[in-house]
Amino acid sequence: MKTYALPRLRDIVFLSIFVAAILLGPRMLNADGDLPRHLAIGKYVLQGNPPPINDIFSYTRNGAPFAPHKWLSGVFFYIAYFIFDERGIVILSALLLAATFTLIYSDGVERTGTRLPVFFLVTWGAAISSLHWISRPHLFTMLLFALWLILNEKLASGRKVPIWYFAGLMLLWNNIHGEFISGFLITGATLAGWIWEFIFDHSNADVKVGKRLAMVLATITSVTLVNPVSFRAWSTVTSWLGNDYLMSHTAETIPPNFAESKFLIILAFLAFSIFLLAMKREKLPARMAIILAGFSAMVLLSARNVHFYGVAAPFVLVSLFSKKQVVPPLTRFEELFEHIESQLKGIVWPVLTVLAGIILLAATPIGKIERFSPTFFPIQATEWLKANPQDGNMFNPFDWGGYLSLELWPEKHVFIDSQGDIYGESFIREYEQIITLGDGWQDILTKYKVDWALVPQEWDLATALAEANWREVYRDETAVIYVRGE
Repeated sequence: MKTYALPRLRDIVFLSIFVAAILLGPRMLNADGDLPRHLAIGKYVLQGNPPPINDIFSYTRNGAPFAPHKWLSGVFFYIAYFIFDERGIVILSALLLAATFTLIYSDGVERTGTRLPVFFLVTWGAAISSLHWISRPHLFTMLLFALWLILNEKLASGRKVPIWYFAGLMLLWNNIHGEFISGFLITGATLAGWIWEFIFDHSNADVKVGKRLAMVLATITSVTLVNPVSFRAWSTVTSWLGNDYLMSHTAETIPPNFAESKFLIILAFLAFSIFLLAMKREKLPARMAIILAGFSAMVLLSARNVHFYGVAAPFVLVSLFSKKQVVPPLTRFEELFEHIESQLKGIVWPVLTVLAGIILLAATPIGKIERFSPTFFPIQATEWLKANPQDGNMFNPFDWGGYLSLELWPEKHVFIDSQGDIYGESFIREYEQIITLGDGWQDILTKYKVDWALVPQEWDLATALAEANWREVYRDETAVIYVRGE
């Protein structure tokens, strides 16, 4: 008799990742200043406005061309925020992460017929990706990336997958996050693998598959134009990637430093991958080898790519396993899990997990810490500014711009926020000159007609403003506000 009462390994994957994300909620909300800016855009769109195609939040770059790659993810995040404040964002983030790795696990079991090796690889991949678990639009990309890998592999294996599946996913992805380009990388790598096999192992290259892969690439290329800025969606992504200064001055885009212990989990998985590939007699299909090599290179070039690597590497490596290849000590356990899980069905455990997470946040002390942190964001200072609005232009830190826009716009416009591609290299150099007290820093404040400054109270800039006869009007443990002296 079938039962709904016991969890399957798939349910355990969902449960463990969902709970882990809930417990990491404070870090996900307060790792950087991007999330409030996405909320500000989501709020703007939900008020009945079209996605902005020019900057609306700053006075220094007001009207500058802006590609709203992430406008739809901002809408989703703001809906969660409106319903259940920051805790809603944590729940949505946990759902996206749990769904991503549950899909990868379920597909791995379907392809290989094994459970324990797939469970091991997928949970390791989730742990790797947790280095970049931040409540930002890339969490939507992780889910879409997993779906794309699965559908792409079905297509490459000769199964019938409607082309409109890819078109629909790309239409959504192109309006959720600029990393829609990774869909092209997957299908492009698969087509390259097909070409390799066509040239060197013609018997394994189905011409129909090659044609359908080419059709997918052609279709999704045209679909990427269906967004608020059409062709500009491509140029803004590539311009950022092509700017060495911006890439080198963004902490998450530099290569992982394996001298830091947190990155050793990546190094260990890379070493394990090499060991596994060397020990297994069966070789990977060319398409899988290219995908694994490509995303391994990407994570070595930029630490932020752990969210791709943590999904793609387990997806590829599970292909090396099958029921026949499970080592004898594990065979009995595999057969036991297969027998038990054949009697189970339903989605009771994922539903119970989500409900338990909501209760955990709503009715326990844990919910009180799932908030924007007053030690990271200028929450108290912003409330003071609402009651005591300052005249003229402000100066603010990069990471605080999004929060100030969420709380004070449209009455106040920020000096800078985390949307670096709007501001460009020359302006960001000027910003760095100010915060590092470089030669002429006061002249730059004068150039932009800054009348008051909201800065972290521990910054040297705060001391320098006081010494330059700026008047302190507010101070708390996080922020200080100075007004230009007469």
